[in-house]
Amino acid sequence: MIRVFVTITLLLFALPSFAQSPAAPVQAEQVLFLGPLPAFASESLQQSGKAKEQRQQLLRLLERQPVPVAGRTVELFGQRLQWRQLTPTEAADAGAGVWFLQLQQDAFFKGKLEVIGVKAPQLYLNFQAKNGSSTELALATGWQQLLIFSDGRNDDEDVRLQVTSGNEVPAAFRLAATEPVNNRLLTNAETITQLTLSPDTNWMLLSFSGRSDVSDTQLQRTELRDVSRNQVQRSWSGQVLSRAAFSPDNQWLSYIANNTLWLLNLNTGELRSLLENQTGLGSYRWAPDSNSIVLQWTEADTSLSQSKAKMYRSLEDRWRGYRDISRLFQLDITSGLVRVLTTDKHSSSLSDIRPDGNALLYTQRVNDRSSPPHASSALFELDLNTLQSREIGTFAHLNQVLYHRDQLLVVAGPNFAGGAGVNLPSDDYIANDYDGQLYLMDKNGEHIQPLSKDFHPAISSVAVNARGQVIAQVSEGDRSALYSVDTNRQRFQKLALTLDVIERFELANDRGATVLAVGSGVATPQQLEMVRPGQRRSSVLHSSAALYQHIQLGEVRDFHVENPHGDRIEGRYYLPPDFDASKKYPTIVYYYGGTTTVNRQFTGRYPFHHWAANGYIVYVVQPRGTIGYGQRFSALHVNAWGKYTADDIIYATERFVAEHEFVDGKRLGNIGASYGGFMTMYLATQTDLFAASTSHAGISALSSYWGQGWWGFLYSGIASRDSFPWNNHELYVGQSPLYMADKINTPLLLITGDSDVNVPAGESQQMFTALKLLGREVALVEIPGEDHHIIDREKRYVWWDHLLAWFDKHLKDQPDWWQHLSH
Repeated sequence: MIRVFVTITLLLFALPSFAQSPAAPVQAEQVLFLGPLPAFASESLQQSGKAKEQRQQLLRLLERQPVPVAGRTVELFGQRLQWRQLTPTEAADAGAGVWFLQLQQDAFFKGKLEVIGVKAPQLYLNFQAKNGSSTELALATGWQQLLIFSDGRNDDEDVRLQVTSGNEVPAAFRLAATEPVNNRLLTNAETITQLTLSPDTNWMLLSFSGRSDVSDTQLQRTELRDVSRNQVQRSWSGQVLSRAAFSPDNQWLSYIANNTLWLLNLNTGELRSLLENQTGLGSYRWAPDSNSIVLQWTEADTSLSQSKAKMYRSLEDRWRGYRDISRLFQLDITSGLVRVLTTDKHSSSLSDIRPDGNALLYTQRVNDRSSPPHASSALFELDLNTLQSREIGTFAHLNQVLYHRDQLLVVAGPNFAGGAGVNLPSDDYIANDYDGQLYLMDKNGEHIQPLSKDFHPAISSVAVNARGQVIAQVSEGDRSALYSVDTNRQRFQKLALTLDVIERFELANDRGATVLAVGSGVATPQQLEMVRPGQRRSSVLHSSAALYQHIQLGEVRDFHVENPHGDRIEGRYYLPPDFDASKKYPTIVYYYGGTTTVNRQFTGRYPFHHWAANGYIVYVVQPRGTIGYGQRFSALHVNAWGKYTADDIIYATERFVAEHEFVDGKRLGNIGASYGGFMTMYLATQTDLFAASTSHAGISALSSYWGQGWWGFLYSGIASRDSFPWNNHELYVGQSPLYMADKINTPLLLITGDSDVNVPAGESQQMFTALKLLGREVALVEIPGEDHHIIDREKRYVWWDHLLAWFDKHLKDQPDWWQHLSH
């Protein structure tokens, strides 16, 4: 159930009947036919007792194939059948078989699909079964795939395949080898979800995940591959392997499956379990000698299970699982025995194991309310021989720490160690601690050397191998890149990957510092690449491009402007696949507006290519305050809450319209999520530039988010450093859209998960209340059971549908879809 607060509550419902339009039905002149297939005649299928399952298997085969074209063959039971282009009458006369064609409509379509003169037709729209020879349709803008199982012709009827519009929106039958991208492909296409490389680069483990609409099943598999030959040596199907890791001596592969830690001997193939049916198994690392594993093991808190009241112990006590305790244990792989390493009443997180195997680093959270960011990390070194710990220090803004030769390598914010990494032009700026920096620190936590103060990309994480070679993953504008780091010379060298956005990477121990990375590009589906520092190009080991071979993507172009203050504001825009520069297009402007850029990942929770395929220009802008452009640029996020960001979005959008004749400046929409959702509400109080706006999980009042969001006070410790509701009314009230709701004239759609703990649903509800009382056009959609990110696939489609339907109504003058959803 999806709740939409417009005037009533929306329920997912069966489509009502409709009044037929006087427009004549549109008939298909040609179909693609595969057959004859006597074994798939309805009578034969019914006699088998497995009719549904037999059809499903054939559909599954077709789902995995490229879009049918005339002449393409399909092999069935040793016979090679060919798709033939026929008239519907010819296809019916050909006997039992499968028909294929596409439906296309340029707006939301409500109508009826009929198959006339055909025996026992079974219809499948986008691989979903439709009952009978006649079915009512409610179709979003775009292309739909239609498959029909047919038994042949009814002798006494003319054969017709036709569609009739019920809302005066035309639909057309098509046969094409390519089609625009659709939302189901973006969520169903198989992707790499786990990547592990053996230290000697001989082995890699890849986990894949995809989905079938036919079987409505998540399809998961894992492969162990020989790297030199890129051949699969072992595979797991339907089993979720997590936290896979190779031992330093390259003899073992470990992983967790079904709450059990497993070991696979890479030389003999022996598979054995170490910890069986154990809950709470967390992250772990192999000891350098490969004889043991150090792991985090969590003891769940049960103190509230029988309690009728919960007394809060701290601000963090709101967090799910906060009272659970994670401790460090060492597991001997020969005997299977386990010894405890930390016995504190505070959770311990493993950071690294020293290369000689005699010590490890771990951290414990320290709540520090006296100063931002209101929490720090206590760093300890544990001697694995004596099991004695020594505290190295307590540090704010610490993100990662690793051993590096005889020192420690640290990723932390600019304000780490009293501002050791700050590089700002004056004291008028406050450093943004989401702008990650790299440091060397001695083992006593005293001497700290910043390595990246003059390096503009923001460092998110680093990897160090047994040879002391360092690879850093960075945010570089709207890209995520990898750099090799010479810590002695403080030099950064970019690795020659073709990927715009690195999703995950692995660093080997070989002399060449081989790196295996998976990621995607703005118009390039996911790829797996291997490269070494200094190489001019990478080797592509796996590509998802074949999954999109029948998809026509629109062009993506860059558009950068210089704002009145001399800052370069970067951006890019997506064109519809059938773009015509002589036309005027409605445009959706997207931004985050918070402290990270909207990266160039091929797809994600906000599918720009899908929006473009629905007839929109999509302009993505990167305003001031984001990381990846240097510390001065990112510092403008702190204590601003929209001040600079709104100016940049408005200015860049106005320039974008002025410099592109194909953009209709009167049909502009805007959308942002989280901080970007806040920006959408804030922009609506500052400008009437946009004809319609959408805020997903947006913040309407800074003080309520600060106090009620699970991470509100921690995020504000950086974004609103040293500012609180009692000492900075101008910020907490003056920048809160709720207190300026009377200035909002733009139709506003508010979307939120009703279980959002980051930005509670109340943030959208209170803006909805304000605008309803003010008599402004506003709608509120709550996705039940969903948190800050809409994860459930089908609910994600509903969320995307509401977003596009809202823009169709206001930017295309096409209200039918929105009316259908809010009926």
